Amino acid sequence: MTRNHSFEPRTGKAQFFFGICYGLIALIAVVMAVYVKVEMGTEPYMQYFMAALFGLLTVKSFYLYSRVKKLIAQGTRQTAKMLSCESVRGITVVRARTEIEGYGPIEFEQRLAGVRLADEIKRVMAENKQSTLPCIVIAGQSRHPRAMLTIATDHGRLKPESIAL
Repeated sequence: MTRNHSFEPRTGKAQFFFGICYGLIALIAVVMAVYVKVEMGTEPYMQYFMAALFGLLTVKSFYLYSRVKKLIAQGTRQTAKMLSCESVRGITVVRARTEIEGYGPIEFEQRLAGVRLADEIKRVMAENKQSTLPCIVIAGQSRHPRAMLTIATDHGRLKPESIAL
């Protein structure tokens, strides 16, 4: 099982955080450039380079963040058949399969924090007599569609309403 078709939205949040950090570093470089120019009277080429580099990284990070948000907003909600649900070293790994029109079936996995989460998911699914979970398909019409389960947790505990179809 490969993770080729798994979509991880946390990369967008990480890029947002990095964008803020890069922006602050670029701002510091601009302030340093002004200081060098005013106090020392020389051209601050190194500070210009640093400001340009981190400015570029800031733009890249915010672009990736907005791209992930756009992909999620344009995703198609579907159901996926659960293949397995197991706890591995404090992380619950849920593997599922969904059918994408025009592409075929894809297998993907979702990693969730919490050891007892696997047991809770299995229990709730047994109580509701369901074998499918809600998922969202990202870029379903492209050459490389991806998917993610829309299971919600709160501090390592399952929110049962997120599994209901």
